[in-house]
Amino acid sequence: MPADMIAVIQLCGVCNSEVGTFFEKKENLMLSAVDDVWCATCQATVSAIRDIEGRKSSAEKEVESYPLSLLYSEPSASPSQHKPVIAL
Repeated sequence: MPADMIAVIQLCGVCNSEVGTFFEKKENLMLSAVDDVWCATCQATVSAIRDIEGRKSSAEKEVESYPLSLLYSEPSASPSQHKPVIAL
């Protein structure tokens, strides 16, 4: 696959299962296009969601690389209970 080609995965808009994959040039890529595809899991024609192959795993890997935050005094508390620590 040439460097300027991107793998695009089509996901079912109902059950989120993978229904297809295709390659597109970067300059022609449109993730917001509306596609109707057949989903074998749903047994119906549904709207497809386009995603870049590897995007989710790349984002997860990036988040795992972040350093532990020192901004919160109670890291085990739920997000709504976090209290920022202000250093002067």
